[in-house]
Amino acid sequence: MERKYAPLVITNFVVGRGSLDYLGTFEKRRVSVIHGGPNVLSDATRSRIESLIAGSGGTCMFASPILREPFLSDIQSIGKEVEEYQPDMIVALGGGAVMDTAKVVQMFYENPGISQEELVRPYQIPDLGKKAILVAIPTTSGTGSETTSAAVFTDDETREKHLMLGNGLIPPYAILDADFTDSLPSSIAGYTGIDALTHAMEAAVCTIASPMVKSMAINAAVDLFENLENSVSSVVAPDVKAEARERCHIAASMAGVAITNSCTGLAHGLDQPGPHFGVPHGQTCGLLLPFTVAFTGTHPSYVTIAKRLGLKGKDDTEYCQALIKRIDALIANVGNPKSFSDFGISESEYMGKLEYFAQLAAPAMATRLAPRIPTIEETKEILVAAYYAY
Repeated sequence: MERKYAPLVITNFVVGRGSLDYLGTFEKRRVSVIHGGPNVLSDATRSRIESLIAGSGGTCMFASPILREPFLSDIQSIGKEVEEYQPDMIVALGGGAVMDTAKVVQMFYENPGISQEELVRPYQIPDLGKKAILVAIPTTSGTGSETTSAAVFTDDETREKHLMLGNGLIPPYAILDADFTDSLPSSIAGYTGIDALTHAMEAAVCTIASPMVKSMAINAAVDLFENLENSVSSVVAPDVKAEARERCHIAASMAGVAITNSCTGLAHGLDQPGPHFGVPHGQTCGLLLPFTVAFTGTHPSYVTIAKRLGLKGKDDTEYCQALIKRIDALIANVGNPKSFSDFGISESEYMGKLEYFAQLAAPAMATRLAPRIPTIEETKEILVAAYYAY
């Protein structure tokens, strides 16, 4: 098969506790801050941002908060606030929903006549940065949206999710200040961390991943395996937990870089039960991961991860089996549900949707770029196993 080459696309990272201060170096005059509300924008953080911007001669406005996965109406409402202010920099402070909102808001701000149909043409959307620079400051460690070429929003009428894709969506700067993660509840840190692990595991085996991307993904996966439990623990020393949070924060962004330069995999391709039954994305991917890894089977990247974790095996098959057990243990230890039945989803309703879910999964890019592509029947078998957790 002919190999196609492409340059690695990556944001400029500013990393370290206290790195929010980097905001003061941009010397922008008008800054719009899109944020996730009081959980991330405390009075102290607000004052600090205002002071940093003022210190470089600018002013800032704080848009209405994003408190849910963004609907198009939410984006349009905040877009009007941003348009009125006419910023030359947009700061996205929050989780994946905030990052996605900021990307779409900027798209409308710089391309006011663009239609919803034009928004969802993969890799055919205009590049951003003509009027404002986007600076992403994630406060969760999971989606990697601060590094990715994607943004997701929901149609208000149909309730369908739409995907905007284009390398121009990658924020030019991502500030990884782990101070923001310290107050994150362990439950959220757990399932967002599993989401990041899924990104890393899937990029590591993606059929279009370059050797550099695989190396990045494998290292991110190992860091998450080694640190995620401590990051959610209530018994480890505070300094140990703080270091684990920072390691996970960095690993989640590196996993985001890896999927941006390759693709997600089967857990994402088969994740339709999640949005259908209202299961959070990270928890959906997490509970699917052991089953999709098992279906993929023995793979060199899995073997490398297992060996770096110090797992035991007589051959590659045993290493991969040990890795699946390690995934199961991690999911349990961070409190992520292990099956769809754990969410109280009706067995009959779930099983009645299997064909529908399988048909949706088949054409997904994440499915098609996996190292082993399931048939419709195999997809249904994976989803059945994920319902019962056997």
